[in-house]
Amino acid sequence: MSNYQPPTCWICGDQANTSEHRIKKADLVRSYGRGPYKGSLAPVHVRNGLVTAIQGPRAAVVKYSPSLCGPCNSTRTQAYDLAYDRFVSWVLENEETVLYKRFINFADVYGADFEESQRNLFKYFVKSFGCRLVDAGTPIPADLVALLPEKSFCTALKLTFCVNEDILLLPQVTRSVFLGKGALIAWASKDAPSIHTGYTWNEHVSWLTMNYWYSQPSEGYMGSTWIADGQYLYLGSIQPLSSEERAAFLEKIHDDVET
Repeated sequence: MSNYQPPTCWICGDQANTSEHRIKKADLVRSYGRGPYKGSLAPVHVRNGLVTAIQGPRAAVVKYSPSLCGPCNSTRTQAYDLAYDRFVSWVLENEETVLYKRFINFADVYGADFEESQRNLFKYFVKSFGCRLVDAGTPIPADLVALLPEKSFCTALKLTFCVNEDILLLPQVTRSVFLGKGALIAWASKDAPSIHTGYTWNEHVSWLTMNYWYSQPSEGYMGSTWIADGQYLYLGSIQPLSSEERAAFLEKIHDDVET
């Protein structure tokens, strides 16, 4: 007799039979087209040093294992996905202005209904974060599930947004297709290292880095904190490369352009 237990949807508890994308499908399509991806210009997925060619936006390598039921991954969260897609498209289309001002006005992105739309955007990030936690084998904090149907909520999750200045060194055509996610870091006290007290994580589209802080203080230089509670996002700034790495990076870019 098998002891296999099918995975359950972390949002509603029904059987999980669909997989969320690690790299959002809309981001892949925006950057690389609808596929299939072939030849030397096809994107690759890099994880733990393993490089895998991506043949299309539905490729298994860019998806998590099933963690959501069909309704929760479609109709119930469709507004969240649409809010995210609109947000990212607007930022990239208005790149020059955003980088000059270093803030984003949600009214410019969404219009008069920006309050509802920014809540849906935040809930998209909750969905993304929840799927990442499931992938790591970590229980989903109850406040994240509870806030999804609500118009007002309290949560230990906050986000900040910042500009990766090193990615800006890349030519626009190159940085625009630079997609990825950082390492999920679990925090614990020295007295109880096996009990997680918080998490940090990040993901990025081109130079825009979105930082997650769950029950952890945010770093001020990474932007103002946001919990779907303000009309403006004030962007922080990061430079992950050292001076030596940046010089080598610039030299490589120069050589690639000349080649």
